Amino acid sequence: MIGALSVVAVTHPDTPLPRAWNPTVPLKVSAPYSALTLWKASVAERSLATCLAALDTPSVVPLEPFRESDSCGIEDRVRIDGVGSAELAAVETDCAIALRLALWERHDLQTLARVTVGTTVSQIRHFSSYACRGIRTPEGEGRRMSLHAMGRAIDISGFGFSDGRTLAVSDDWKGDPIAQAFLRGAWKSACRWFGGVLCPDYNALHEDHFHLQVPGRGFCR
Repeated sequence: MIGALSVVAVTHPDTPLPRAWNPTVPLKVSAPYSALTLWKASVAERSLATCLAALDTPSVVPLEPFRESDSCGIEDRVRIDGVGSAELAAVETDCAIALRLALWERHDLQTLARVTVGTTVSQIRHFSSYACRGIRTPEGEGRRMSLHAMGRAIDISGFGFSDGRTLAVSDDWKGDPIAQAFLRGAWKSACRWFGGVLCPDYNALHEDHFHLQVPGRGFCR
């Protein structure tokens, strides 16, 4: 009886439950953050159609699946040149990466920029997403394929701001206090949205970028 009443409570057209808190309402990046946002994101990225519906922006264009080899290709392939108020150099990636970037920009990056830098993020810079290769290690390329080989990761190299300033991970990770506050906040907040995040402190291979990936068990290093 209680279960039936709960279903009615969330599905009734006149439910007082806010849409962001209603588990039956699909994710929209533009919606306010709630305790269900991450769960809704994981549901949305299960298909290209639901991922695109959650993004709902002309900055993300669906493309045909791409297959380079048995180990390399992008299934839910999109072309993206911006998220929210931030531009990106056009890049082809998995839709889940586009979705997580959009959520990161909306719910964390812009607030972080206003608090630390005193302006807003106008550009997210990257070293691309797709690359048909194995995981890089200090000893060379490993046998296991990188998530870049499926477009399920992206390397973020820096940020541009509305007042013309820029920050590069390579130059400013250990820069002045303002630069450090923003970049370290950006890294830490990315860990909320991506399954795996690596920063320059992880190893020398990541000294000039943040590695962000969608699959993973929440590692943040």
